[in-house]
Amino acid sequence: MTYYELAFKLQHDCPYCNFSRDHPSAAISHWCNWSRDVLEITHGGPKSTHEQLAIRQMLKNIGSKVIRTSRAASNLQVVLQHCACDKLPPPTLPTIEKRNCLNLQPMIYTGGYEWYRVMAFSERDMKQLFRDLERHCTVEVTSRRSVSEESIHTDSLVSTASLLGGLTRKQANALLVALDNGYFNLPRSATAVELAQRLGVPRTSFVDHLRKAQNKIIRGVGPYLRLRPAEA
Repeated sequence: MTYYELAFKLQHDCPYCNFSRDHPSAAISHWCNWSRDVLEITHGGPKSTHEQLAIRQMLKNIGSKVIRTSRAASNLQVVLQHCACDKLPPPTLPTIEKRNCLNLQPMIYTGGYEWYRVMAFSERDMKQLFRDLERHCTVEVTSRRSVSEESIHTDSLVSTASLLGGLTRKQANALLVALDNGYFNLPRSATAVELAQRLGVPRTSFVDHLRKAQNKIIRGVGPYLRLRPAEA
């Protein structure tokens, strides 16, 4: 049996998506168990009244009962609330589950997009999922790969902290800009000079940040590569 691992982003009118569009430096990581939502909200700048008011307004627009909030850092806030997935127009997570797909949490909201990683267990379910989503959302598939039955466990359970935890903000930004603008495409869609100009830094600084990010991620991937059985 073959499964499919999908990554896609979508846009629609919902408080989380709108907040990330209006605050480009912000990112929301969202976990849900159908009883409680956990939201980790980060933003690029220091703590400010403006950001706090915007977060409160977003939570008010969702209309769910907030149970607890905490601030682990000046630019990070964690919110525990009653599940609000059914309140979001349209309810994306119920649509994913309706089509027998498994959502691999967290959902990420950043830059005006919602990012999802999903396991589909048949091509028919996968096609129906996107047909349903496209009725209400603008959807773009960013990756799709087949997963064999023997590898689904190891392929689905990877610690992002072990892969990305060592990246600085500048290194992460350099990597994202390179990825989003086709720097890793064959052939490349952008040069280091162009991306450095986009970030407003010298080319040498951009290349240095990018190489350090790549080196850290490759070292993080190493232990998982060693878990894979050797192929003939």
